[in-house]
Amino acid sequence: MSATPNWERLGLSRTEWRQLAGAFYALAHGVDKEFTALPESLKGHPAGQLCAEYIRTGERATLDRAGHALTGTKEWYVYLGRSM
Repeated sequence: MSATPNWERLGLSRTEWRQLAGAFYALAHGVDKEFTALPESLKGHPAGQLCAEYIRTGERATLDRAGHALTGTKEWYVYLGRSM
């Protein structure tokens, strides 16, 4: 049995997940332009809310929580680095 894809687990389409994950990945590299350009529906998603909280606070733990939410792994930087 195969694992549920991350986008399905999060209630997103594959395209929406890639948009949000790409914006998060840019944010993790210090660029918030992609996140601010996202549709409100993705900014309002729980993972998007964590990204917005990270922008407000700059707390690394919040960034890690967002990455874990998006990828399902604490090794989100490896997961996204290979898939983006």
